[in-house]
Amino acid sequence: MKSVTAGRYVLFGAAACIVFSFACTREKPEPPKAPPIRFIKPKPQLLTQEQRAELGFPPELIARVEEAAGTEAEPFFETVMFPAENLKGRTGIERNKLVGFSVHTKQAEEIIASLSPVLRQQGFLIFRSKQNYGSVPDVVTVVRGKNSYDILKIQKTEAPDFGFNTKAIIVWLKARQSEAPFVITGADADRVEARFIRRPRNWTAFANKIYAFAPDVVDQGTGTIERLIELMKKSNGFYLWWD
Repeated sequence: MKSVTAGRYVLFGAAACIVFSFACTREKPEPPKAPPIRFIKPKPQLLTQEQRAELGFPPELIARVEEAAGTEAEPFFETVMFPAENLKGRTGIERNKLVGFSVHTKQAEEIIASLSPVLRQQGFLIFRSKQNYGSVPDVVTVVRGKNSYDILKIQKTEAPDFGFNTKAIIVWLKARQSEAPFVITGADADRVEARFIRRPRNWTAFANKIYAFAPDVVDQGTGTIERLIELMKKSNGFYLWWD
């Protein structure tokens, strides 16, 4: 009788342990889930009425570019150096100066090609001020000017690692005009884009001069001179770039 009773106690104890273990397993809290990552896109600073008045650009000009891009205009600033004095003597202070307006678009080349002739007649230059290679829309900018090289001056285009300042780049570009006339269609801090008015007679010679002046175009870009020539023919233009 005692053995039967003892057996019952053993079975009851085992069952209780199983139930207790199952209950503990069910009641164990789940680890907190990491919140989903959200990317907040900053709202663009649109061109205000005060800025439009300060620029003095024809309203119909701005409206035409906005319509072509399908987006509203944003202010475009040039970083300029103002003279100043401090305890160490004369120095300079960088400030942003409103000199134009920009729009974001995925049709930068088409807009520049269609509007550039008309804007130039009115004393304005349109160019790609930032290329994003399809990941996000490019930035197309309009400023006052009649000379393509004004674009490089505004953008402060240079290649310090190669010893070229803006003036040196402009000198090189002017020397190429006699070989194949072109207009500048884009510029950034370390990049220049151009479209041919008349294509080069000697593509290889022109490509070799690009490679000598901006080797990153081939070394980190096309890979070969032959591929660079193919790209120039396809785009009817060329670009310079320094890493």
